[in-house]
Amino acid sequence: MTTIRIRLLWHKQAQFAGYLLAEELGLARGKGVEIRCEGLDFSCKHVASILTGVSEMAVASPAHILESAAPERLRWLMTVQQVSPLVYPARRSSGVNALADLAGKSVGVWPGGEDLEFRWLLAGAGVAAGAVERVQMPDTVGPFLRGEIASGQMTSYHELHQVEAEVPPGDLVVFSGRDTGRSVLKDGLVADAALVAEKPEVVQAVVDAVLEGWTIAFDDPDRAIAACLRARPDVPRAEHARQLADIRALSLTGATLTHGLGCPDPAHLAAATRAIREVEGHEAATAGVLDDRFWKAAPAAFRRRDWAV
Repeated sequence: MTTIRIRLLWHKQAQFAGYLLAEELGLARGKGVEIRCEGLDFSCKHVASILTGVSEMAVASPAHILESAAPERLRWLMTVQQVSPLVYPARRSSGVNALADLAGKSVGVWPGGEDLEFRWLLAGAGVAAGAVERVQMPDTVGPFLRGEIASGQMTSYHELHQVEAEVPPGDLVVFSGRDTGRSVLKDGLVADAALVAEKPEVVQAVVDAVLEGWTIAFDDPDRAIAACLRARPDVPRAEHARQLADIRALSLTGATLTHGLGCPDPAHLAAATRAIREVEGHEAATAGVLDDRFWKAAPAAFRRRDWAV
């Protein structure tokens, strides 16, 4: 049995329901592969865990690959969410009604170079790179609610709900790359290029299992929520359920409906490349990054397009 460790983008929760089901149900064991999902470690995040040998795969995005220390050592295999979930809430009462109003203020971003989309948004709004202080912090909700930062990097399926519960709707303004055509995907399954080259049968087993896990999660939400509760009993069932519904909406759109679940749409790689060009002023090395062979070879039943949305 070959063990494949998958480093998640965050702590175990419904955001990763398909991966958790693939692990719990042993969906790759029939092909000699054991999947082990590992929660976030801020000291060694997603693709860094692959490059340092801590894990063989990670949930990460094309942008994470392109901004890494060695893009040539990584391969983007598939993606479930087809839309970026990132949002940046602010209070109108703090004088923020537009992105340009963040100039001279502090904004919380997650540690480890997670702010490409936000910097791209600022550039599109004509805000100079140094005009906004980007403060790295693992928790952007608490400091935002306490008024320590003017805005914070959050997701539409998790942190935003916490903010909406505390800030009156009339006082809340939410910025998103989806509204401005400057959206950078966060989701994806990334693998060690050496593993892909040397053990393609193992990679195929994982891709098949993850796609099957997500198919189960979207077809049978109660089963998925139960698995999430076993992985994270400290998170209320209602929160897992709401998060899974949000993830489903982010996933069953775009390339999922035209090509199938898990499609690694090249448009996402192109968007990340454009963001790096316009924000960082250089061309990213994209050669070989996208490898959709395994997704294309997965069972058709797990690459469905006929979803009720």
